[in-house]
Amino acid sequence: MNAAASLWSPVAVGTLTLRHRLIMAAMGTGFPTPEGAVTDRLIRYLARRAQGEIALVTTEAAAVDASGAPFPGVLRVDDDAQIPGLRRLVEAVHAHGAPISLQIYHAGRQMSRRVSGREPLAPSAIPCPLVRDVPRALDREEIPALVERFAAAADRARAAGFDAVEVHGAHGYLLHQFLTPLANQRTDEYGGGLRGRARFALDVVRRIRERVGRDFPLLVKLSAEDRLPGGLTLDDTLTVARWLEEAGVDALIVSAGTYGSFEWIVQPITLPPACLRAEAARFRRALHIPVVAVGRITDPAQAEDIVRSGDADLVAMGRPLLADPDLPRKARGGAPEGIRRCITCNECLARLMRAQPVHCAVNPEMGAEGQSAPAAAAPKRVAVVGGGPAGMQVALVARERGHAVTLFEAGAELGGRLRLADRPAYKKEVGALLPWFARRLAEAGVVIRLNAKVSASDIKRLAPDAVVVATGARDVLPDIPGIHEPYVLTAEQCLAGDPRGGGAAVVLGGGNTACEVACYLRERGWDVMILAPDRDLARDLESTTRKALLPELGRLGIRMLTETRAEEIRDGRVHYRDGASQRGHAPAALVVAALGVIPEDGLQRALEAEGWTVHAVGDRAGPGSIGDAIRAATELGGRL
Repeated sequence: MNAAASLWSPVAVGTLTLRHRLIMAAMGTGFPTPEGAVTDRLIRYLARRAQGEIALVTTEAAAVDASGAPFPGVLRVDDDAQIPGLRRLVEAVHAHGAPISLQIYHAGRQMSRRVSGREPLAPSAIPCPLVRDVPRALDREEIPALVERFAAAADRARAAGFDAVEVHGAHGYLLHQFLTPLANQRTDEYGGGLRGRARFALDVVRRIRERVGRDFPLLVKLSAEDRLPGGLTLDDTLTVARWLEEAGVDALIVSAGTYGSFEWIVQPITLPPACLRAEAARFRRALHIPVVAVGRITDPAQAEDIVRSGDADLVAMGRPLLADPDLPRKARGGAPEGIRRCITCNECLARLMRAQPVHCAVNPEMGAEGQSAPAAAAPKRVAVVGGGPAGMQVALVARERGHAVTLFEAGAELGGRLRLADRPAYKKEVGALLPWFARRLAEAGVVIRLNAKVSASDIKRLAPDAVVVATGARDVLPDIPGIHEPYVLTAEQCLAGDPRGGGAAVVLGGGNTACEVACYLRERGWDVMILAPDRDLARDLESTTRKALLPELGRLGIRMLTETRAEEIRDGRVHYRDGASQRGHAPAALVVAALGVIPEDGLQRALEAEGWTVHAVGDRAGPGSIGDAIRAATELGGRL
């Protein structure tokens, strides 16, 4: 396709015409039964995305055979007995006017015997670098049967009423394993050069076409590159894509990575937005079928630019639709300011990697669609003290249930520590959550009192029916000489200010916050050293984000000493002792303590001493993530 178009103009994918060009990317959920059957929860989740006016709903990957289902709860499409459940899913999505595609796959070597109870299969007996189980190499005679399993799965999708099927040929799963020389060292007709390694994928496509005919749309997802030494290159996959087009594929989705380069599969916030746009553009110039761009595209305006510039024909979004299923409707209707933005925290991914049902940090309704708390039977006057994420969320939920809510914030603006979360350059998108909260609180009618430091006597005078304390937490300071020197700041003080300079700065701590502070200071001209008490940095961070963050620290030139503790701050130096009990010192015109937080519990203790029943939430109830705070606040708001 060659003509540029608008994101909101129709587009044809084979015989299927989509009303616009923003589609849903496939994402695992953990919502099916342990045997892989459709559940009501999965139906409600996907139907809610359809209700938001996405142009095409895509399911999570469905295993075409039991041998390719890596853990319990993976959707399955390997038996005709699954068709009725799949048909119920299709009907629920169609009821909201959206077509739906079933993604099909086989995990191949990217599965564990311990978790799945099955022997991993692969083109060659080469282990996945992440899972590390040595797979059994497929016999030549087994391969046609697996091709047939893909074709049978596509036929079941058609029988269940799906509007299209998407073959997962990316991310290191079985089709990709055949394609890449990192996993395929066969010497028969399914190995050797690129044509031989592509034979399995081409056989799958051709056999699907034989089973379902030419009028059933067929999409394929490819990793443009392995992003690993010796792996598939962009030139390789461009060639494979042309062969797939000739074999009958109707559209191509351009992703990247394998389990060995997982940060390119679900891109963390440290990678730039639309980080695979250039790759999609190369495929679009090489093919005649529609090309779909994917990869950390969170802003509808950016999606519009990708389509209008001709870099892709369609854009697929995943995590942003978890955060706000109404994103397409809001963006298409000219109200993008009402979108609850994905903050790319990857909490959803972290859950899935632990084989747990997915949830979204910023959208507590995700996975619990249709199960919000009912209106309050007896409206109350509720006082919420603290305007961080937890305080704002509990105030919003309580107000939506019919309570009269007043939110007190000691500072000049709402947000709490969320106001500081976007200070490092790579986290700028996190700041979009605060305007959304402010807008929703105003629309709901929550009374907001800023610069309102509330005491126990103030609460007694107001006499509310319920009190929620969401006063957050304060930074921990180490008990060492010199900690109160004027050039020593807490992490909160540092991030709230604008400490520019060119001198030496030392950050005490090795967690995520310490790394954020270090990046923030380095971007402002400081020569930064991290003194981390533990062996590893940022262990409290989601693993894929951490994997991308650590090289960023090195790229910025931040020095890191681990297993090292500060013992004294004196005369512009931090004196420390390392794990081998060796002493040293580092110059420091600025020292920042980022060693964790403890709850601010003064107001709660004072109220309880006077006999009040107090509900604590957020960091006040114990430090945690934004997602932890929002979920706990939602539950509390539903109980008030």
